[in-house]
Amino acid sequence: MLDPYTNYNGIFVEITKSEHGHGGPGWEFGTCLWSPTRNQAGHDRYALMREPVRGSLVLHAYHDHWPEGATETRICGQSIVSQPHKEVIEEPPSPGSWSGMSPYYRIDLEGYEQFATPLPISRLLHDYGGDIRYDLKENQPGYYPFATYRDTVRTVQGIYLARCTVGLYQIIGHALGIQESLTSTPESGVEPLTEYTESRRLSHERYFFARNSKLIKAAKDHYGAVCQACMFEYRSKYGELGDGYIEVHHLDPLSERPELEWTEQLRTSIGGVTVLCADCHRMIHRKRPALTLQELRETIAKTGD
Repeated sequence: MLDPYTNYNGIFVEITKSEHGHGGPGWEFGTCLWSPTRNQAGHDRYALMREPVRGSLVLHAYHDHWPEGATETRICGQSIVSQPHKEVIEEPPSPGSWSGMSPYYRIDLEGYEQFATPLPISRLLHDYGGDIRYDLKENQPGYYPFATYRDTVRTVQGIYLARCTVGLYQIIGHALGIQESLTSTPESGVEPLTEYTESRRLSHERYFFARNSKLIKAAKDHYGAVCQACMFEYRSKYGELGDGYIEVHHLDPLSERPELEWTEQLRTSIGGVTVLCADCHRMIHRKRPALTLQELRETIAKTGD
């Protein structure tokens, strides 16, 4: 649905409302971005408006009353910057809460295209909150559209234009694709959202262990490089290439803990982990909640009967 990130001269997210017609005639939604050059306190709050250049992509999040009756903010379309910002004295016909705040920034857009199935921001945050939190933690981006609040992720209050990182772009792309696929039954029988989310959570678990090399070494010293579910050993299949390779698994999976616990302060003892081959590691996460080690062993034993 979305082209590769590198196809564009930057990617941005507009978050706006329909209540004042986006500015009125000549300033319609999808045709331009606009904001005051300063907020009411005189601060340079809208500095990001100076960054989009010709060829930048804009993803549009619009708060509106949608045809099926919901009133909410949805990521609903995309457009391309045709002209970078300019300062104008002219006030839009319907400026809403930005009335009397001239001069304004205006960025002209072209090629607005509405997505077939607009994505509610509430669903994005519910289903991908862990991914967004991970992006925030790893990249610490400025002008990001979302922020953490206690154990949740929410839209930054009052933000109009935001940066879209590579990570966020990938998340939105997956979410938009899944949103469309929900109208049909996957041939595999696996809910695509669940499959994607579990894959991402599994990657977070691997990332945690990559950052905790002492725990990996302790687990391998304790269990050896033999899968504790199926007893497979990579060396037996791949020789020297597979010597010592095995994956470490939380017996209390990260994917089932509050995402606030996915931090560098998380500590796990040797009794809280085991080692698994890649296939068993993936299979143990195929269910929600994840299978226990004993349940996976019993599943393997049944197939061998």
